[in-house]
Amino acid sequence: MLAETNFIFHALRPINSYISFHQHNCYELVYYQSGKGLTRLGEVDYHYEANSYMIIPPDWLHDERRTEDTNVIFVGFSLNERTFPYLQEGIFQDESSSRILPLLLQMTTEMRDKQAYYTSKLNLLMSEIIVEHLRSHTINPVNDNNLLYIRKFIDENYSQKMTVEEMADIVGYSYHHFRHLFKNYFGVSPMQYVINKRLDKARRLLRYTELPISTITLECGFSNIAQFCTMFKREIGETPKGYRNSTNGNTLNRLN
Repeated sequence: MLAETNFIFHALRPINSYISFHQHNCYELVYYQSGKGLTRLGEVDYHYEANSYMIIPPDWLHDERRTEDTNVIFVGFSLNERTFPYLQEGIFQDESSSRILPLLLQMTTEMRDKQAYYTSKLNLLMSEIIVEHLRSHTINPVNDNNLLYIRKFIDENYSQKMTVEEMADIVGYSYHHFRHLFKNYFGVSPMQYVINKRLDKARRLLRYTELPISTITLECGFSNIAQFCTMFKREIGETPKGYRNSTNGNTLNRLN
């Protein structure tokens, strides 16, 4: 088999709950059936939503903060390294045609009922999930180079005005083909990736500086304060001012 299942849990986590940084000595797949929130993996912040899932390699620190009630399935697993030496970390969007969620739900049933040979069945189902994941999120190496290039371009220019059409032109794809490739590879749409980068910078500036909200708005590439506040509230779950006061005021006090 491709994989061996180490653990599996299915739970409802309430809004505003938090799991602090931790790590496992095996891979973890975290599937979000519903809800929204933030998770930090290594040095990168990811925004999750319904039907997205994280791949977390062994010994990688990660946390999780829920901005909505979240129905989540956690699976720990080990790989047969002769077949698959490594899975790419990150967040991925499950496609409606994918069998990943049905397979995970079947795993939770096997774990609950514990019928004869259920451990072998869990390993078989986990192996199927890995195959489904790789089929959905492995792309042509030619496209890989182009997408890595455009991601680096976004990372260096996200505070500037940019459109999906402009990004597609840079790598020579049509609008719809580019959006499809980018989301398949990185797990979020191109514009959501830009927004995430802007919000990540905004959170750092709110936490570690005393810059006015108006200055942070411009520094992060938002058109105006109203747009920034609306976007921040929608994605983070509180206003920029509230975030600074409740979370980052203590950080500033420690630094002074």
